[in-house]
Amino acid sequence: MQPAVVTWPGGVHAMCLPLAQLEGLQKSLDTGPEFLLHRLSRGEWRIGDLLEILRWGLIGGGMPHVEADALIQRISRQHPYASFKAPALEVLAHALYGPADDPVGEDLPVTAPTPDQQKTGDGNSVPSTSSEADAVSVPETSDA
Repeated sequence: MQPAVVTWPGGVHAMCLPLAQLEGLQKSLDTGPEFLLHRLSRGEWRIGDLLEILRWGLIGGGMPHVEADALIQRISRQHPYASFKAPALEVLAHALYGPADDPVGEDLPVTAPTPDQQKTGDGNSVPSTSSEADAVSVPETSDA
């Protein structure tokens, strides 16, 4: 699992929750990761939830335990607690669901216009199935 590069009150750091760190997080908070994610999303978080997610994320991203502990202690005294919610959600969601596939606002290249053979005379698209194009009314006959 590749770490997420997270901007948070402590700076910009690589954070990741591989299995060992995810298990450490579960043990420290006595709850599973998806329950924790929903608790944060519903606004029912505890400050320990946020700080532990970020601490374990820093450790999983390669920061030594002692440095991660010291950074969390220092930063948590300098910033409003709610400022840790979004980065904690980002780290936990990255661990559970992986990185975002399609960032919002990404420009897509313009493709060539629809070829004429795919248009009808009135500008609509041609039928998508052969049954639509070949639909013919056939009268019923009786075998007598």
